[in-house]
Amino acid sequence: MPQRPAKCFFASLWIGAAALVLWSIGSGCVRRPEPDLAEPRPAYKGLFVLNEGQWTLSNASLDVVSSEAYYEDAYRAVNGRPLGDVANHWLREGDTLWIVLNGSRLLRCLSLPDLKERYTVKFPPSASPREIVRYSPTKAYVNSLLDSTVYRLDPRTGELTPPHIRVQNWSESLLLAAGRLWVTCGNYAYPARNDKLACIDPEGDSVLYYLTLPRQNPGPLVELPNGELLVGCRGNYADEKGLLVHADPYRGTITRTVELTTSVYRLARYGSEIYMLTDSGVSRYDWQGGAVDYTFLSRSRLGIPAHELLYGFAYDSTSNQWIVANAKAGGVRGELIFIEPTGALRRQPVGVFPSRILRYP
Repeated sequence: MPQRPAKCFFASLWIGAAALVLWSIGSGCVRRPEPDLAEPRPAYKGLFVLNEGQWTLSNASLDVVSSEAYYEDAYRAVNGRPLGDVANHWLREGDTLWIVLNGSRLLRCLSLPDLKERYTVKFPPSASPREIVRYSPTKAYVNSLLDSTVYRLDPRTGELTPPHIRVQNWSESLLLAAGRLWVTCGNYAYPARNDKLACIDPEGDSVLYYLTLPRQNPGPLVELPNGELLVGCRGNYADEKGLLVHADPYRGTITRTVELTTSVYRLARYGSEIYMLTDSGVSRYDWQGGAVDYTFLSRSRLGIPAHELLYGFAYDSTSNQWIVANAKAGGVRGELIFIEPTGALRRQPVGVFPSRILRYP
């Protein structure tokens, strides 16, 4: 999901590139006061919330919501500095949390549960890091939107390990599946466009082939329970809506396509079920039958007006709750909406552009 230069594209996914670029420039002129820093805690547990923040304002943040308290900007409280500019993605493995910062061109590695920084990777000025996957104890990958590169690094130390892998622009999502590394190569900003899924051999660190997709602007990517890949093609956000593409990762072929009545911004798998973030809200996809339930967690059910930006979602199996991240009008503090098992809604204020949610431990 795009930014300015990476961020304006990310925001454009929600209400159209041209309109939101104008809006984001205006909203970026308003700088909210920095929060009072609480004393750092020896351990943070509960729901971790990654707030993307606004391009150039370095107001990305990591919040923690526990049953006892809400810890705003916990990374800054622990480490004494802002998290950075545009927090795009994260990866947690055991007691390690990596956070990709697109605007700052950083990868921060934190220890859990104290959130202390272990190391920071600084990418080249040409880079625009997007997502991270770990292939082995000694090899991880971070794709870059703007410079046609998938960067290799040692996840133990953060050392970049060239030669890196060249791919077509504009690389969006990154997935390790079927022993291969998969990169969606989508649009960045008008008139740029692409419609490719790159297949990379992580042993040889080379592109094996590109699968041409039947619609432009591929973005989110997930592995289905049957081993196929599901690609969300976002179209042009105007007269061309989203398309779901099933791909066989072993044959490199397309097995099915499903037309959508909205755009698609995120895909997630929970058990054997697939869910999507769409213009309608959180939608459920029957990957076997091909039906889409746009009413699953609709805007009307969540009480979210059309002008507010749904930015992420998660299912928390510990509390048996769905959680939806609402960025509201953008450039202001967002909120998490908790859907209780009874169907009741509970709201929790969080940072600017809340995007990703995970539970630790």
